[in-house]
Amino acid sequence: MIEVLLPIHTTCVAISIVLFIWRGVAMWLEQPLTNKYYRRILPDSVDTVLLFSGISMAYMLDYSPLEQGWLAAKMIGLVMYIVLGAIALKYGQSLAVKRIFFIAALCVFAYIAAVARTMQVLPLG
Repeated sequence: MIEVLLPIHTTCVAISIVLFIWRGVAMWLEQPLTNKYYRRILPDSVDTVLLFSGISMAYMLDYSPLEQGWLAAKMIGLVMYIVLGAIALKYGQSLAVKRIFFIAALCVFAYIAAVARTMQVLPLG
C-alpha cells in the first residue's frame, strides 16, 4: 500500500506547491484570483489528499512524531507553512507583509521537503 500512497503523496506535494506559487504570484502582481475553484476548492482538495496520504503512510509504517524527530519537524514545519501561507495569501495587512510571508512560507516548504527527503531534522547539517 505504501507503493501506492507514496506517489500520490509526492504528486500532491508538487501540485500543492505549484498552486501555492501560482496564488502567490497573483498576490505579488496584485491580480487576485477571482475563480473560487482555483482559489480555494482545488488547493484545499489537493491538500486534503496530501495530508491523508501522509498520515496513512505514517500509520502503516508505525512512525510516531514522538519517536521520529524528523516527522515531528515536518509536522511543526507544516503548521508554520500553513500560518505563513495564510498571512501571505489572505490575512496580511499590506502587500509588503504579504510578500515577506510568501517568501518565508516558500523557505519553510523547502525545509519540509528537505526533511522528508533526508529524514533528518537538520537536512543540511
